[in-house]
Amino acid sequence: MKDELQKYIQANKSQFDDHSVDEVDKLALWGKISEQLSETPKKVIPLWKKASFRVAAAVILLFGCMFTYYTTNQEYEDYDMVSEEFLQIDTHYKSLVENQIKLVKNSANLSKEEQADFLNYIDELDQEYIKLKKELKQGVNNQIIIEAIINNYIKKIRIMEDLLRRSYPVQNTVDDGELIL
Repeated sequence: MKDELQKYIQANKSQFDDHSVDEVDKLALWGKISEQLSETPKKVIPLWKKASFRVAAAVILLFGCMFTYYTTNQEYEDYDMVSEEFLQIDTHYKSLVENQIKLVKNSANLSKEEQADFLNYIDELDQEYIKLKKELKQGVNNQIIIEAIINNYIKKIRIMEDLLRRSYPVQNTVDDGELIL
């Protein structure tokens, strides 16, 4: 039977190639095919009704909240190993240094070159500060590291005060036996 079909196809090959189906015929053909297809309703399982899904969602939500809490409080982890006193000292010296840097940047008596040299030196001290904070996290010799951090701040402040003192012209006025500089 295969041979007969092949012979028929070979003999009528030109008729198969010439036949074209327009869009209307295609749609009609597909309509007849789709009528014969059996449509079985899809089974939908609502996951939120299962207890295991609720438990899994609650666990994921709990872990998400914990992750968010710990990542937002990460900056305070630096100080977990040291006392609240260090935190106060650190914020105090940071504010002093920031005020001094503003004064230096806004000083009209300093050249741009002097300001740039000063800011480069402050950046070097900031890098040293970052290294000291990393060592502080390790928890070895905290007292010595805290003293080194404070000395770092003191260096910054002294340098800024020195620079500002040199940048302002000296005023020597005598007022009732007092010398004002």
